[in-house]
Amino acid sequence: MDILSEFFERTRLHGRLFFSGRVDGMLVLDKPPGMAFIHVVSEGGIDMVQPGLPKISISEPSVLFCPSSCRYQLRSSTAQGAELICASFQFGRNSLQPFPLGLKETLVFPIRDLENIAPMIGSLISEFQDHAPGRTKALNLLLEYLFVLLVRRSVKEQKISSGLLYALQDGRLGAVFNRIHQEPEALWTVEKLATLANMSRSKFSACFTRIMGVSPMGYVTAWRMKVAQDLLRDGVQIKVIAASVGYSSQASFSRTFLNLVGSPPAEWLKREASGEIPLVTAHVHKIESDD
Repeated sequence: MDILSEFFERTRLHGRLFFSGRVDGMLVLDKPPGMAFIHVVSEGGIDMVQPGLPKISISEPSVLFCPSSCRYQLRSSTAQGAELICASFQFGRNSLQPFPLGLKETLVFPIRDLENIAPMIGSLISEFQDHAPGRTKALNLLLEYLFVLLVRRSVKEQKISSGLLYALQDGRLGAVFNRIHQEPEALWTVEKLATLANMSRSKFSACFTRIMGVSPMGYVTAWRMKVAQDLLRDGVQIKVIAASVGYSSQASFSRTFLNLVGSPPAEWLKREASGEIPLVTAHVHKIESDD
């Protein structure tokens, strides 16, 4: 079973083009947690400026794979500016985000080194330049494909060595996540999960927590609440949801949902439906260079 594909399907990986064009000054990116970025620099040069970190200079066509925790500026470094295609990625619709992805710093991949990925980058750039009908949808699909390819390469090159994107491709933990995702209602214990990984309880717990930054049962609970949010949006009754995610009573489920999400299920759904819970978006401001 392709566990990584199964995860992307269940979490509704969604890529969205949010900026494309020439930058001759500065783009200020202010994004909320839980969203990753990909930037394709097709020509020109840019500097990535992050508070408290060394400047990252890109002087050739490259792809930047950016984690969900940084706030930064993209500043053109050449007189002619830089041509950029930028996309944001999130999982689901404003879902609880219990998924540390493992991207801790921005990864830079020169297009000349991407080998089999390079032709797809060419298709992406051609689609961007063509302005044909359906362009936005085609770009979004290509960007999602690029996301998957970059995850594969990052894990293979050990540029991602923790978080869910890494763990899903780990021979020991992949099967554990697959079962949790497929059977959130099961009566999971650390012992049962350790058996799936063919590890002792203590070794499994330590390995899981080191890679994921959360305990095994903490992840189980977070995943259950993510599934519950999806079911609430689909109009499923709360008492049915409670049983579907492993709770013996509606009351115990509601207490857990309140503790983890911050409001009771019915109130959370009402607020989201009314628009009080905003969708996650990336705010882009173009500022002319001071140089």
